[in-house]
Amino acid sequence: MIDSHIRKRRLVLSVGLLLFVTFVATFGIVAVNVSNSLGQPLWDSWLAHSERLTKEEKRGARIETEAREQTYETLCPAYFEASFFDRWVRYNDRRWCESFHDRMTSQS
Repeated sequence: MIDSHIRKRRLVLSVGLLLFVTFVATFGIVAVNVSNSLGQPLWDSWLAHSERLTKEEKRGARIETEAREQTYETLCPAYFEASFFDRWVRYNDRRWCESFHDRMTSQS
């Protein structure tokens, strides 16, 4: 009786192991096929998007710098005339005027 239980248990474990190995092999093959068919297009798309974002950030920074160059004479005098507290509260968005401080004092 014990021998029949041992044989049945070995049979069940063997079939289970065979099914597990088959499942792992099938999953591996499917994963490789999916990654080969979708992986490169996804990578190319991400790379192109990343390059576009980098170019757009550089373009935005260039435009902002040019705009500040054109408007510092108009916007920065109020910033420099304001008190320390007003500079931190009301003119917080014009801190960039500090980089034009030498130009403002040379014009006075």
